[in-house]
Amino acid sequence: MKKLLTLTITVLLLGCVISGGVYAAGLDVPGLVRGVDRLANQATRAAERKAQGLETLIQRADKMIGMRISSLNTINTRIQNDNRLTSDQKNSLTNEVQNDIAGLTALKQKIDADTDLVAARANAKEIVTNYYIYAVFEPKIRLLITLNNLAAVDANLAAQLPEIQNLVNDLKSQGKDTTGLQSYLSDISQELKTISVDINSNIAKVEALGNGNVSEAEQIFSTVRQDIANTTRAGFAKIRADFGQMRNLFKQLIAGSRSSTPSASTD
Repeated sequence: MKKLLTLTITVLLLGCVISGGVYAAGLDVPGLVRGVDRLANQATRAAERKAQGLETLIQRADKMIGMRISSLNTINTRIQNDNRLTSDQKNSLTNEVQNDIAGLTALKQKIDADTDLVAARANAKEIVTNYYIYAVFEPKIRLLITLNNLAAVDANLAAQLPEIQNLVNDLKSQGKDTTGLQSYLSDISQELKTISVDINSNIAKVEALGNGNVSEAEQIFSTVRQDIANTTRAGFAKIRADFGQMRNLFKQLIAGSRSSTPSASTD
């Protein structure tokens, strides 16, 4: 570029000299040439800065994409190895992971091929505007695992109730007053049903959540976490307290049965 500008000004100056020697003699030819050199150097430095800025942007974008793909692969491994997620949940989440990886890979190829800094910036923006890996997807997975774990606890407790009911019935058939036991058992049963409904509702909310709206996701995450604290965990705390009361009643009734049993005759 510098040589081209120098050659151009030289040709113009020669034209001035040929067309009018007196006019040309008054020109500062060396000064004009130095000015052209400065402009050429500035243009070269600007082009170099632009090229360097593009390369830096591409490298930064590639790093961001690589980190997200690595996180997605880690998440996918966790999904496959977690026995608290259902098969349908695993399949759905795995599809989301694979779609995001494919999209990010294609975006990387697009950015790597960019030759214009403005276009590269626009494409690099998509890394954070189209793929909310850290803001939405990872919290979504963690919350689903938590909810499914709580659902498993609820189901395990519910499965024990028939056996406890049989024990209550046995004591009642012996003429024991099982009113207190039955009341606690009914409360526990109802509490477990309430917890189950709440958990299933929250699972549906989280599963239906897409990756494109961060503000909506944050609101849902906040609501679900509040439900877990105020309804689910509080419900389990009440159930533990009821079981503690039932344990004391069982001990009293069973001890009473033993004390009322006639001792063997020594005659």
